[in-house]
Amino acid sequence: SAAQPAQAIAKVEAEDLAAAVQGIDVFNLGRTPNFEPRRAAGIPTAIAAAEAPLLFFPIRSGPESPVRDWLSSLGGLVEGFEQKTLRQWKRAHPGHRSFTVVRHPLLRAHVAFRRKIVDGQANDLRRILINGFKAELQAPGQPFATPDAERAAFLIFLNYCRLAVAGQTGQRVDPSLASQTAILQGFAGFQPMDLVIREDRLAEGLGFLASETGVAPPAAIAADLARDALVSVLDETLEAAAAEAYARDYMGLGFDPWRG
Repeated sequence: SAAQPAQAIAKVEAEDLAAAVQGIDVFNLGRTPNFEPRRAAGIPTAIAAAEAPLLFFPIRSGPESPVRDWLSSLGGLVEGFEQKTLRQWKRAHPGHRSFTVVRHPLLRAHVAFRRKIVDGQANDLRRILINGFKAELQAPGQPFATPDAERAAFLIFLNYCRLAVAGQTGQRVDPSLASQTAILQGFAGFQPMDLVIREDRLAEGLGFLASETGVAPPAAIAADLARDALVSVLDETLEAAAAEAYARDYMGLGFDPWRG
């Protein structure tokens, strides 16, 4: 009868509609939530060359020293900016280039761990790790007795970083612990970067900036001892913990597992 084809068509349409509705994420529940606090633009940390149109926004626990040395060789440094003075510098240096350097999240976390925890730059955080997370730490400035002891403490630190980046500690997130993605977004709140260089291509990146602005490239970039320090404790557990703590950086910036 004529009713049967009509019923069949209605059934197919209802099934298609149900399938389409299932694919709609009305409340955006399929998106991984991000609770990391927003970062400021970091203008006071910016470093400019006094006589070259180059402006560097360092990321804490990143490779700052070789860039600073290069800019200093170009006639000295200008630091301690605020928005007004930074705009004045930019007007005085037409054709300027702003840039930053990103580091592998695991290496960056280990540098932060060595500086903030092992060297004792962050006493409050040391106490939190000892009392709240049962980390076994040496006295500030003293090395660990064994690589295993450092590996265990560093793993606890990475777990703390995971909670901090997720906004679950109730504490201010130190710039050395924040994700590089959040820091880059903070920079972009004032201005986008002309260039984001990866540490493993630092020489090429600085050479490109030199050719862009007509200045001499760095003569050489010294080997970073931080890499050897990480090699001494590295294992798959640490890599997995870093990937969980800094998932935004691994995914958004395309980092692979660290290979030294």
